[in-house]
Amino acid sequence: MRKLLKRATGIGLAVAFVSLPLLSGCTVMASKEQLSMLEEARKKADSAESDLNACKQMRAQLERELADKKANLAKLSNDRDVVQKALSVKGAG
Repeated sequence: MRKLLKRATGIGLAVAFVSLPLLSGCTVMASKEQLSMLEEARKKADSAESDLNACKQMRAQLERELADKKANLAKLSNDRDVVQKALSVKGAG
């Protein structure tokens, strides 16, 4: 009896393994709807990447402008200190 049960189980498993790929329902190709959805998603991704690159360029430009303005501020601050020092020396003399 055990031998028969083991043999039936083995045959059942073999049939299951053989029939599994046939019953899985996988299609060979994507449908037109799926392809159009994929193309739409690809276009949106390309657009988002373009927007990202534009934002990166804008940020780099703004960072350069900020650095220029900070350098100008430092120069003007130094000029102001020189003028104040000269005025205080002249006023004391």
